[in-house]
Amino acid sequence: MYTPVVEPVLLRKMLKDGIYGIGGQYAILMQFAHPGLARGSAEHSDFASRILNRLKTTTRFLIAAVYGSQEEEEAIFSVVHRSHAVVKGDGYFADDPELHKWTAATLFMSFVAVHETFIGKISEETKRTLYKESAIFATSLRMPPDMWPKTYEDFLEYWKHNVETLEITHWARDLARALMYPKVPLMYKPALPFARLITASFLPERIRREYGCLPDPNDQRVLLDASIGAIAVSHMLAPPFVRNLPHYYYKRNMKKAVKRIRATGSWTKARN
Repeated sequence: MYTPVVEPVLLRKMLKDGIYGIGGQYAILMQFAHPGLARGSAEHSDFASRILNRLKTTTRFLIAAVYGSQEEEEAIFSVVHRSHAVVKGDGYFADDPELHKWTAATLFMSFVAVHETFIGKISEETKRTLYKESAIFATSLRMPPDMWPKTYEDFLEYWKHNVETLEITHWARDLARALMYPKVPLMYKPALPFARLITASFLPERIRREYGCLPDPNDQRVLLDASIGAIAVSHMLAPPFVRNLPHYYYKRNMKKAVKRIRATGSWTKARN
């Protein structure tokens, strides 16, 4: 682990709100736009068959990075680092810091997309602060801090270049279909069409089109606007403890995982 670029003070306030989870699919699809991340996930993980479990383990990492004590960080990150160490193949390696840089970039952009869609415009000052703090997701994965773009303007150039040039591979398309049409319990299925539509609205047009499994937001503008409006109003009316329930759940889950790591060396009772 490296020392964070800055302490995640703003992130600790923001990410207590469960609404940011809405950006999860967008962040993952943007991550899979990087061929190394897509191929590594396709060839070395069971992502497609365990979507909800992967969501839980990813959230453990995010919670540990932002809220964890040093002991909790070391426990959670040790499992992540061990799993990455064996993920390598023709042209990719999961411990490549460039991949961690891109992962952190997608998380930052997902926070901005969700906030500005459902809560309101973020000031430039706040956005720059959030950008600097989001480097913690990459440094926790062992990206050297000096790899994070020095300024927000540098980051925007980096983001623009990747959006324009990254190739959506067949591995990425297969993973995207598994993510957007997952095998989940019946109670989750009614939300899936709305999740696909909102996620599609976040994606750059070329990326969305090349994935080939997402609706065109322009063709369903009325439904999209109604969905965004309903979520925004519900979020505004919900008391803080309701908005923070996912945070409390995943923080407890992270702490339980730390105890299992101490006892067994793994953060799950069975496989992961």
